[in-house]
Amino acid sequence: MNIFNGNDATLISGITDYTWMQLLAETGPDLTRWPSEKHFTSWLGLSPGQHSSGKMRRNVKKKGRPKAGQIFRVIAQGLINSKDIAIGSFGRRLRGRKGPRIAIKAMARKLAVLYWRVMVKGLDYAEQGVQLYEEQIMINKMRTVNKLAKELNMEVVNCQNVN
Repeated sequence: MNIFNGNDATLISGITDYTWMQLLAETGPDLTRWPSEKHFTSWLGLSPGQHSSGKMRRNVKKKGRPKAGQIFRVIAQGLINSKDIAIGSFGRRLRGRKGPRIAIKAMARKLAVLYWRVMVKGLDYAEQGVQLYEEQIMINKMRTVNKLAKELNMEVVNCQNVN
């Protein structure tokens, strides 16, 4: 009997055989109980809270959280220091802007979404590496600069620093 229908979660960065078995013990082999990845991440306690109204921000302690959410947090904390993995670069950028707590939770959520997609939809996940991730960031920055220049009736000139 094939439990996973040919899906392999160990393709996702940071998920080892041991952590996969821990996640399997917590969530079970059938993730179709959750209609979408948003439902799954909400159940894990990894979705952002919505406890604010106007200027009021309320600190609301969540009731029960399953252990699977903590497993994803531990995986994310390990990946944040990895130099060759794109999701680690994402976490370091976010940690610099928002702080370590938010970065770890966001990375854990991203891992949980990938896990749900691999297990439910059977999508293959391939780590592209930090270099491709940083190239995509530069492309997005250039797109933004060009759009702003067009709005302001300016022209962007590419200059290379000559040493």
